Amino acid sequence: MFFFKKWSIAKEDAAKTAAIRKSQAVIELGLDGTVITANENYLGIFGYTLANVRGQHHSMFVEADERSGAAYRDFWARLNKGETQSAEFKRIDRHGDEVWVQASYIPVLDSRGNPKKIIALAADITAKKIKDLANAGQVSAIERAQAVVEFNLDGTIITANKNFLNVMGYTLGEMQGKHDRVFVESSERAGDAYRDFWARLNLGEPQSAEYKRINKAGNEVWLLATFNPIADESGKPFKVVAFATDVTKQKVKSADLEGQITAIGKSQAVVELGMDGKILTANDNFLKTLGYSLLKDIQGKHHNMFVEAAERTSTAYRDFWARLARGEAQSAEYKRIGKDGKTVWLQASYNPVLDSRGKPVKVVEIATDITSRKLKALENEGQLAAIERAQAIASFRPDGTIIAANDKYLKAMGYTLGEVSGKHDGMFVESSERSGSAYREFWGKLNRGEAQSAEYKRIAKDGSEVRIRASYIPVLDAQGKTTKVVQYATVIESAAAASEEMSASVQEAPVSMAEQADGQSLSMNRLENRRKTVKAGPSPFAQFLTNLREGFSSAVASSTKAVANFL
Repeated sequence: MFFFKKWSIAKEDAAKTAAIRKSQAVIELGLDGTVITANENYLGIFGYTLANVRGQHHSMFVEADERSGAAYRDFWARLNKGETQSAEFKRIDRHGDEVWVQASYIPVLDSRGNPKKIIALAADITAKKIKDLANAGQVSAIERAQAVVEFNLDGTIITANKNFLNVMGYTLGEMQGKHDRVFVESSERAGDAYRDFWARLNLGEPQSAEYKRINKAGNEVWLLATFNPIADESGKPFKVVAFATDVTKQKVKSADLEGQITAIGKSQAVVELGMDGKILTANDNFLKTLGYSLLKDIQGKHHNMFVEAAERTSTAYRDFWARLARGEAQSAEYKRIGKDGKTVWLQASYNPVLDSRGKPVKVVEIATDITSRKLKALENEGQLAAIERAQAIASFRPDGTIIAANDKYLKAMGYTLGEVSGKHDGMFVESSERSGSAYREFWGKLNRGEAQSAEYKRIAKDGSEVRIRASYIPVLDAQGKTTKVVQYATVIESAAAASEEMSASVQEAPVSMAEQADGQSLSMNRLENRRKTVKAGPSPFAQFLTNLREGFSSAVASSTKAVANFL
């Protein structure tokens, strides 16, 4: 009977052992740490076969720096004393990756109570451990980044982190045991909303919003906070943890922006548009600019009511709305059509307003009426175009290097643009003049913003002289500093060339044989009369030069005025 009972117990123990080996990872180790055997579950966790591990030391599963550590030596010393070791252990698999196991290392004793080997029962908890570590890391990160405070359900403060203390200006000792209401204005403290806030937390309902609180110095502090009830195993709340971010600066900035928007609305034309292009609302300035008196005249209609018919169906207008739909702001000068077909020019920006996911929900247009300035600019552009056609024009950097030149200028000097671009104006000047103080002072005055206008001798590509009547006009930035110089010039024919032309004209005059025979026709009296005539008035050539100069001066004065208006 006794033998049968003992056999039954042994059979039951064997069944239990078989069940354990089937469900858990099991490894048997000698007291020196060498592997005796391991089941498939254990081998599967670490990616080995039994042949790979049998006879190897257990340290093959341990990181190198841990193997030589005092803790690992103590671990084996305790096992050799018969002390079971249970914990979460970090181990290394065949590929060198981390494996976390929940394991118990159990010494197996002989009949005299001495350890003879070690059996380790393990469960792979890698996924759980990684999640726990991630959660712990997130909590730690939140602790570092946010203000955290814990409350009892009655609202009294249990503890708070450094961030919260810094925001509110208290020490932990000054806050512990005090009620949250110490941070709340008296008018709010006594209100129904504040009582309901704590009642909901006690029911396990989280509360999240922007909250205005008062710090130790009595100043407003705005917190973007979530108050989270923490429940026990039965689901009953037992405390509240608040995670908060100080948004005081953003709140003040937001209030400032609201003030700016209000100010913009007073001074500029503002219209709000749906993403379908339909008008949601517009301020009085916008209505007035486009010639409307009532919002209902445009509300609900498409923005294309302000656009010329040809533009409405254009690719450019479709692309304009496609860009806005992608959240891309658009800014430019726009020609718009107001009431009764009047043309209105707007300097406008179209600004997509995004939701919390970054998706455009509407467009706000902010505009300024620039009609009168635009018409003047178009007029000036026309004048400049006329000047461009009539005169030789070149532009220079303040140091005198050539930026650009028109065809008239290039033709007069005999160069292509590629030959002069980036070269100095000095290439057109005689070497004796180029090195002189007068030429340096000429560019010095231009750099000081002083326009220069005179007759100038320049040298063409073929070495011939070219005389020009030119104005060099500095273009200034907002600080009055010269950013470039524009030269407007008219080429003046040289005196020698003009004299030759006149001589040719005289030579071409018909002379009869009778006149040639009549030598007396060139008597001294006739020569004297011609001399007197010359003394009495300017020669035709002199008169030609005078008329040319007067005409050019008038043209330069007109073009200079147009350029000044345009710039």
